[in-house]
Amino acid sequence: MSGAVIKTVNQSKFGLNHLSSLLIGSTMLDTLCFTGNSRKQIPLITILNLLASLQTYSDKLTDAQRNQIRFLKLFEISYFEDCSDISLTGLAGLEVLHICWERYSSRNNERKPSETTCEVFGKMIKAARYTLQSLNINFLGLGNRTEIQSKFDLRMLAGDKGDAGAWKKLRKLKLSIYIHSGSPCGDFVGTLEAIADMFPNLETLDLITTAWKYKDMVRYTPDILNPLSKLKSLHHLYLALDFERDSKDERARDHDLNWYNRCLHRRYAATQAIADVCPLTRCFWIHQFIDSEGNDLWCHFVVENDFGNGKPGDSGSSRSDRRTGDKIVKTKMEDWMRPYWRRELEGDFPGEVVGPPEDWEYMTSDPDYHYLAC
Repeated sequence: MSGAVIKTVNQSKFGLNHLSSLLIGSTMLDTLCFTGNSRKQIPLITILNLLASLQTYSDKLTDAQRNQIRFLKLFEISYFEDCSDISLTGLAGLEVLHICWERYSSRNNERKPSETTCEVFGKMIKAARYTLQSLNINFLGLGNRTEIQSKFDLRMLAGDKGDAGAWKKLRKLKLSIYIHSGSPCGDFVGTLEAIADMFPNLETLDLITTAWKYKDMVRYTPDILNPLSKLKSLHHLYLALDFERDSKDERARDHDLNWYNRCLHRRYAATQAIADVCPLTRCFWIHQFIDSEGNDLWCHFVVENDFGNGKPGDSGSSRSDRRTGDKIVKTKMEDWMRPYWRRELEGDFPGEVVGPPEDWEYMTSDPDYHYLAC
């Protein structure tokens, strides 16, 4: 078996021993994708036992036979069992880890996730702290009204004292999570401070905090600029913060394009402030609760360097100018900004508008998304 992606067949006759037999001794196998569905989910305890079992055979295999799992995706996994005592040795060496938990129970509402779920998640992820390059955790979904997931705290991933090599290779961090009152991620500035300290080499940061009620959303504050300024390699940023309550400009009716534009101006100004402290090239904002149906709106900005009258590399420009030109934020056109709707607008859009709209750029710009799509 060479260069294969193994997907477990979620049937009663296909179990841990069958899959383990397929994997042991296979060559060039580096990707595992476990995919459940709404009716039947793969238990996390089974997956962890499988990965641990692969390590028990490693000393019996030649280098040519030994496989190293580098990409692991867990989609629609059940977390009913307590996995806190399961060995996590099989996760060491991972480079890409995606965890997507959209349902905690499909039809049997009596079953609830284990109270140790977040603790297990933290230990799982931390086991790969020396090699992990991309981490994507998605706790959004119709089933996630439980407070179990909302207790997840990125700060539990901090390396141990003297653990100098931890998280040096992490380049992409994506966390999408519902928050409740008292959720650790509700302390947004504190979470960003921890991210900047733990993951100093991030190039992409996607921190989407959402709530079931508008009043529980995390508000924007200029205090986020300090931790973001510590991320010297950050190029892509994705956030979902509320600006409207503090500006006293909350939605009065649905589909108010002038209100959309005022909201866009606020996020444009925030993007400019962030771009002044870190090397952004793209900034995305999810504007949530834009209408009575609870829909979202994307605000997408492109950040470029302004090199004055010359172009980068012109002989008349100094080396310093070519490297650190002023940051110019441009607004990416969205559907509601098309010329057809301009007759309803009373003011201009912020900055230069570039387009046309690219509805799926948020998803398709990430190569990991394609590689591990199941």
